[in-house]
Amino acid sequence: MNFTRTILTAALVVAAAGTAIADDAELQDKYEKKIAKKFVADGGWVLDYDEARQRAKAEDKLIFIYFTRSYSP
Repeated sequence: MNFTRTILTAALVVAAAGTAIADDAELQDKYEKKIAKKFVADGGWVLDYDEARQRAKAEDKLIFIYFTRSYSP
């Protein structure tokens, strides 16, 4: 009984790890599709944090950061 439970638990752990890897690739694909959309590409958004900091400092402006979970890894 304990052996069977151990084997099932190990199988679930391996399956979960495989799903996490697949989810990362899926999330990266969603991210790339999202930033390729016209409203992002043509909106003047800066997607790199360090670049945004430099630009804000040079222009003496604040940074607006929007986080969403639709594609975040």
